[in-house]
Amino acid sequence: MLTLSEVARRAGVSMATAQRYKKLHQDRIPSEGEGRKQRYAIPAVKMFRDWKKEGVSKRGATGRKRSPAKPAKAAAGGAALLTLSSISGQTGISYPTLQRYVKLFGDRIPHEGEGRKRRYHPDSVAVFRQLRAESKPGRKPKAKAPKAPARKRKAPAKAAPKSAPAPKLLTLTAIGKQTGISGPTLQRYIKLHLDRIPHEGEGRKRRYRPEAVAVFREIRSQSKRGRKPKAKVGAAAPRTAAAPAGKRQTRAAKVRRKAPAKARGSVEARLAALEAQVSQVLKKLEEPITITLRTDR
Repeated sequence: MLTLSEVARRAGVSMATAQRYKKLHQDRIPSEGEGRKQRYAIPAVKMFRDWKKEGVSKRGATGRKRSPAKPAKAAAGGAALLTLSSISGQTGISYPTLQRYVKLFGDRIPHEGEGRKRRYHPDSVAVFRQLRAESKPGRKPKAKAPKAPARKRKAPAKAAPKSAPAPKLLTLTAIGKQTGISGPTLQRYIKLHLDRIPHEGEGRKRRYRPEAVAVFREIRSQSKRGRKPKAKVGAAAPRTAAAPAGKRQTRAAKVRRKAPAKARGSVEARLAALEAQVSQVLKKLEEPITITLRTDR
């Protein structure tokens, strides 16, 4: 037994066509089961092929030919009325142009009916040809705009006398290389003596004139190098003549005695503080503790 897809593949038809054959000839196809479990006997393949051949022959005999256009009804005088398409074929005028003529000169064109049912008399062909001859082919050219009067050319301005080229401005890095002064020192000079240094711009766009190099060197010569010495606490006593060797040794011994005495004092103070803390802890431990037991739970 075969599934419907297998039958369609062997018969050379699409799945949609096979389903259509199944729907039309359900009682003629040998099969078992229902729905998705339906299976078909091998002779069904030949039946599907025959139905395919019948459909092809029918399509070849009839085809999808359009039915010929019905001739327009004859007018009262007996002459057949014309459509706009037939007039286009006779005159060689495009369909959109004929529609434009109908819209503009409808009263000159002999016709009957309105809208899509409008038909034209045979003598309207001559009218359409006359309208075409009267109207120039193509769109009318746009009217040329009047030319604007020519502008008077201004006489070229006299070139200003060439002045000496402006001196090239320097960055702080370039000044540091020329003077040998470090960048932080130059920045400190700028912070303190900016009014003395010739420059242009502000912030990161600040640049310095070449004469600023001499100003930086002058500021450096005026400022003392190195850090300022710390201020002395008190005036030092005038130096006396060197003491003999014996006195030097006694003084050194006194200094050594004083140093341990100070150290001992600081250690004793710390020990006293620790003893006070320990005594407080011991007192808290000696206090009685009350414990309550609940028996209601």
